[in-house]
Amino acid sequence: MHEPQEIARAFLTESDVDYRVALLLRGTEFHSRTIAFAQQAVEKMVKACLALRGVVTLEHHLSSVFRALYQAEFPDMDDLVKHIDALERHGARPRFPLFQRRDLPMWVPSRDYREEDATRALRSGEYVVQRLKPYLDQCLAAASEDEKRSRP
Repeated sequence: MHEPQEIARAFLTESDVDYRVALLLRGTEFHSRTIAFAQQAVEKMVKACLALRGVVTLEHHLSSVFRALYQAEFPDMDDLVKHIDALERHGARPRFPLFQRRDLPMWVPSRDYREEDATRALRSGEYVVQRLKPYLDQCLAAASEDEKRSRP
């Protein structure tokens, strides 16, 4: 497996792409995809943080693990987890129709999400990105410096 810093950098790169796409979709009719990209951006950013602590996972609900590993690093942890949870609750819902229960109306994300849903998701995404990205940038810059110093 690759080094934790490499994994974290890869997740951070992909998180940045997802977040930028979410911002591009803001204000369009693609509310479900705005939410999906905001959720993916935050999930990948959290996975970058976890990778720095040696935790690499395919799981999607990561807020409790993040809290356990980073409680001391972020004084606003309750707010951070609130915003991460808000996005995690969407899960795959913005990307797939739900049709398993005949007693419920079919859920069609592109039809059923509204602009206010997308706006809330972007606010949560922005909150998390504004707190975690500087932390990750600092940690990864320090790791790069350490790597340079350790080379002969």
